[in-house]
Amino acid sequence: MSPHRATVVLALTGTGIAAVRDVAAALPQPVFGIDDDRSRPGHYSRLLRRAPDLQRRALDEGLVSTLRAFAERESLRPTLVPCSDPACAWVVAHHAALSAFADVSAGYTDEAAGMLLDKFRFDERCQALGIDVPRSAMPETEADIDAFLRDVGTPCIVKPRAGHLWRDKLRGRKLLVAPDGDTLRRWLDEIIGDPRAVVLQELIPGPESELVVGATLFAQDGTPRHVLTGRKIRQFPRDFGSGSLVVTEDLPTIRALSERVVGELGYRGICGTEFKRDPRSGRYRLIEINPRPTLWFDLCRAAGTHLIAAHVAELQGQAPLRIASQRDGVTWRYWTRDVIAMAQASADPAGALRAWLSSPPGDTLATMSGDDPLMSAATLAHTAWQAFDHLRRR
Repeated sequence: MSPHRATVVLALTGTGIAAVRDVAAALPQPVFGIDDDRSRPGHYSRLLRRAPDLQRRALDEGLVSTLRAFAERESLRPTLVPCSDPACAWVVAHHAALSAFADVSAGYTDEAAGMLLDKFRFDERCQALGIDVPRSAMPETEADIDAFLRDVGTPCIVKPRAGHLWRDKLRGRKLLVAPDGDTLRRWLDEIIGDPRAVVLQELIPGPESELVVGATLFAQDGTPRHVLTGRKIRQFPRDFGSGSLVVTEDLPTIRALSERVVGELGYRGICGTEFKRDPRSGRYRLIEINPRPTLWFDLCRAAGTHLIAAHVAELQGQAPLRIASQRDGVTWRYWTRDVIAMAQASADPAGALRAWLSSPPGDTLATMSGDDPLMSAATLAHTAWQAFDHLRRR
């Protein structure tokens, strides 16, 4: 008898919750989750099947054996959906061993996903292919820093090569923005320590509303299947963070660009693309590609486009899941973060709060739902703890 199917989501963040919801809504199979951070709201979702030996496990060497034993005990072949950068890196590192007993996307190789996770390798590859990305450099010496400042100037972005390894050191931020050369040199010395650990990148001017995104699915044979497009309205932190309010919008240019760049980079599976319109040229320039679902991916489910479930069905060898056309104007809101982002964007925070409270909540809230009360309560507790920890560190 052939083993039955199950999906295992790696990381129970807001991104992981999007994957859990999408698979649970579209496929008749159990969904399990792995995350060693007990404060993550996804642990408490009613949609998750409980597996004590998996749920609160770290992404370490022993997890491969634990997953294999779990699959044998339950007579199932799990399909792995990594939903964080560390989870992607772990799958890449153990791809061969995992593929022996689990369904793993062909995109999780060092040449594909590993390259996308390494900002410098990603930039080098894009430049070699002629993909329009902001100018960047990985400095090794003072002369390299001087050359970047002379050729590109400031303000500029200081981006860790492997961002998921630097979140604690950067206090949760994805990157730094150096306003001038002296500040840049001081940060490289005092915060980073080794300039070879970062990428210096050109800053594209313009508001966050010029950021547009694509939820992209490529089949395992390299064929593009679908791109859902949308626009970031707000993000948290405000200037360089993750979306807090994203709306679906039909953007044919972004759809075509997403298919082109992902195809040229050789990635297969689910990924999130992000572009920004450069006001100096009017062109959309590629900011990043995440080799996984991204935080706002629950927008796909809300818009009627089940990309994650379609990806899982393909990995499991099922008949292709029909992907509906997206509905435009559908909103995704990370409720507990968006109120802060809205206040930061306003000269009148109190007025912004009143406007936020009177605005529609959105078609989907990232980690909250009326029919998932424990997860919603865990979201409020997790946000309170994050705020306390942030103030304590400051």
